Amino acid sequence: MLNTLVFKNIQSARKQVLVVTKYLDRENTLNIISNIEASFPDEFYGIWENRIEVIREKKLPRELVHFIGNIQSQKIAAIIERCSVIHSLASIKHAMKIESQGENISVFIQIQLDANKSIGVPETELSGFLEACKDMKYLKVIGLSGMGSSIFDEREKREEFQKLVCLRDRYIPDGIISAGTSRDYELAIEEWINIVRIGKKILTEG
Repeated sequence: MLNTLVFKNIQSARKQVLVVTKYLDRENTLNIISNIEASFPDEFYGIWENRIEVIREKKLPRELVHFIGNIQSQKIAAIIERCSVIHSLASIKHAMKIESQGENISVFIQIQLDANKSIGVPETELSGFLEACKDMKYLKVIGLSGMGSSIFDEREKREEFQKLVCLRDRYIPDGIISAGTSRDYELAIEEWINIVRIGKKILTEG
């Protein structure tokens, strides 16, 4: 059953949600998609999966499936075949390989938000990264994403979201931002994140 309160909060803020379905089997994933499309079609951005093997098994519509997770070069062709959006691009090498597949795909560049982890593009390298991608024919950068620290206080989390907004405004003024989790989605909304990612919290009424 859907947590309609969460969706109504997203609806009132005029944001969209990327629903984390990586915990669910195919039948439950399809049921969730059906329920959301019937009740909150405008707020539904897509579903988040992070394992290409599971994506294959579920046989879900490509246009709904978004990939977030570690990108491995040998799995890029399979990711593009099964997913329409990638939220975790952080390597020029991967960008070039994605482009070489000759299939249109939208991507978010993942920004390094946690200084203790080497996940994402450092903000000092973002300009060069965008420059390398700008003339690509099939790969389209549509915004920025971020996966911050899982241990945080409110001030730290707001600063992470604000960093993404500042970088977007500076480098991709017409872009969108994908960030947040079930734990901090309300802060993400308040800090002008466009696409919030919510998993189990969205699947329980209350």
